[in-house]
This record gives sequence, C-alpha cells and structure tokens, in this order.
Amino acid sequence: MVRKVLMLTAIVLVFSVCNVQAEQIGVSWDGGGDGYSWGDPYNWDPNIVPDNDVNTFAVGINGGSGVEVGLCWNRTISRLNCSGEVDLVTSCGHVQLTLTGVGLTNHGELTIVAWGVQLFKIDGNVTNTSGALLDLWGAGIGGDLVNEAGGMVEVNGEVGIKGDFDNAGIVIAADELEVKNLISNVGQIKIYGGGCGGNVLDNDINGVITGFGSIYGIERLGNEGTIYGNGGSLVVVTGTEGALINDGTMGNAAMASMNIMHYGIGVPSDVNNSGRIEVNAGGGVAFDCNLVNKPNGVIELLGGTLSATNINQSADATFEGQGNITTANLIIETEGLIRLTGPTNIFGNVQIDPNATLEISDGTTLITGHTTCNNGTIHMIGGRVICQGGLTNNTCHIIWEPGIYTNVADFNLDGTVNFKDFADFANTWLWQADWYTP
Repeated sequence: MVRKVLMLTAIVLVFSVCNVQAEQIGVSWDGGGDGYSWGDPYNWDPNIVPDNDVNTFAVGINGGSGVEVGLCWNRTISRLNCSGEVDLVTSCGHVQLTLTGVGLTNHGELTIVAWGVQLFKIDGNVTNTSGALLDLWGAGIGGDLVNEAGGMVEVNGEVGIKGDFDNAGIVIAADELEVKNLISNVGQIKIYGGGCGGNVLDNDINGVITGFGSIYGIERLGNEGTIYGNGGSLVVVTGTEGALINDGTMGNAAMASMNIMHYGIGVPSDVNNSGRIEVNAGGGVAFDCNLVNKPNGVIELLGGTLSATNINQSADATFEGQGNITTANLIIETEGLIRLTGPTNIFGNVQIDPNATLEISDGTTLITGHTTCNNGTIHMIGGRVICQGGLTNNTCHIIWEPGIYTNVADFNLDGTVNFKDFADFANTWLWQADWYTP
C-alpha cells in the first residue's frame, strides 16, 4: 500500500514539475548585449533567448526610433509583437522564424530583410495593423497576411505567401507578390513595375488596383471595383480555363495600356463584361480572346484602341464613343446598338444582325473589313461610314439625316446646304466604289 502511494506521489510530482516548466514566458528586446543578435540572451529581458522548447515565448520588440535584430538560426516562438521602427534581418542563408500561436503583429514600422539571395521565412500568420508599415525585402510568409485598413505594405523584394492575403489598406508592389491561395482586396494595390497575384484574385467593389506591371488570378480573377493600367502597361493574366469576370471598371489611363492575357495552352475562354470598360487616348485595352459585352455592360471609347479576337455587342449593352477597334469580327447581335460619335476606325469585319443598329454621328467611321447588314440598320446622323472592304446589303435599313454640327450634304463646308452644294454633288455624279457590283 505504501509503495502504491509513493508511486502516485512521484507521478503527481513529475506532472507538477512539467506544468511548472511548460509555461509561456514574456520576453522583450532591450539590446543590452551586442544590440543585434537574436541569439544573445543579454539582448532580452529577462536574459533568455526566446526559442520554444519546454517553455514557449511571447516576444515583444519595441524598436523606438530604430533597432535591427539579426537572425542566423531558425527560431520558434508563440507570438511576436513589433512596435516602433524594427528591422528583422538575415544574411546567414535560409532562416525561418516559426510562430505557433497568434503570429506576428506589427504596430509600427517593420522591415523584413533577406540580404543577397537569402530567404527569410515567417512561418505563421502576419497582421499589419492600422497606421503600421510593413516593408518586405525578399520574404516568405507561411500563413496568411492581413493588412488592415490604414495599414501599408511595401513589396521591395520577391515575396511569397503560402496562405491568403486580405488587404484593406494600401499595397505598393515594386517586386513580385505571389499568393498561393486567395487575394481579397478591399483597399488599394499600386503596382510599380512589380506583380501581384494568386490562385484567385477578388477585387471588391471598394477595391482599386492601378499601375504598370502584372496582376493575375490563375483560377479566377473577379473585379467588382476598379482595375486601371496607369504609367505604362498593366498585364492582367488568368488561366486558359479560368474566368475573368468584370462587374466593375477596367481600363487604361491616358498614354497607358491594359493587356488581358490567358496563361497556358488551348483556346482561352471568353471575357464577359457586365461592368464598364474605359479606353482612353494614347493607349488601349487589348484582350487575347473574345470579348462579350453583356446586357448592362458598358464599353466607352475615349480616343483609345480596343482590341479583341472577336467582339459581341449584346442587346441592352452600351458601346459608344470614338477611337479605334481592332478585331476579326465586330458582331452587333439582334436588338444591339453601337453608337460611334466622331472619327473611328474599325480594323476588321462588321456584322449587323436583325434589328441591330450601327449609329454614326459627327464624323467618319472607316471599316477596313467586310460589312454585312442582315435586316439591321446603319444610321448616319451628320456622319458617314466608309465600307472599305465592301457591303453586303441583306435588306439593310440605311438612314441618313443631318446632325446638329454636321451634314454630309454640306459639300463645301460653309455650314449650310444649298444649290452650291448641289453643284458640287453634280460634279461627282455616277461615282462608284471599287467594290460595287451592279
């Protein structure tokens, strides 16, 4: 009996000792040692190197006006809170800081630097709080990255995120930000020659993505906010079978461009526009696939160039403005309408389906390909269409009327139509186009 009691007492003591030892220790940086190395115990208060073993560590680094903390060995802790100006640095090869609990939370100006070809991996979740700055120079994040509203993340070296990226603040990408899973953007992502992408990229109704470089969503790229090429060329990439769904605004700023491309082999899927596409002067928007302007979709030509393999204009969709259209076939579907105001060039064929209308006003539209009008309408209001590639008139309704500013019968351009214009007309009597077949 006494023996059993002694054994039970020993077991209880062992568990008691384990419980005493397995505690979480709060450690803060004081720089009292060499003022640099994570592995110097005299840089910490209390004087112990935070590295989970029997005990776990909750670490705080208050950098004040500036402190640099160097890691040359892999370390494991439960959580890390940074405030003030802190540089986490490695130049010792591939170093990993593992966070088994809440993760890393930045409240100040935190810079994570991997010098040279080194890699600094934060294996855990990272949160950048409102008002904080997270500056990444070649880092890997093994969990999720959250950038709260009012926070800023700068990408100055290649960064990989194994989890998701939720952005409600500002991101400045001068290098590649590659996300394994989902990017959810309700803030601003500014691309300055870098890139930002994931398996799925969802740009929320309040989300804004602008700049030059690349963005991508391999499985899906959905836009309900604004995506704009600015300062150069913005390449928007999705998978061959992946969908680009535009319910927001996409376009190019003046003198910039946007190129929508599909990654992989095979015929790329169509892009359906139910939002707005703006094509500004000095640049353009180009699709490497078919573009379908769905009902309630808007395409506005503002002097730039719109390019796609084929373009389909649906009924109840808006397509208007002036500029250039480059496509194999521009198809105005039944009940569809395209309004071109001012000088416009269409490089390709045009098909006008029954009860569809091509309306041209206050300028000349040049169609280099063949025009086929199948019981549709060509409506000229003070404008003119030149069917350079010929016209097949299958019961086409051709309507001509003067506009507010111009009249194609005003041959001498004096602002009025009279017998002087009739005399000029008589001089061109019996003219025929070179494609005309009597």
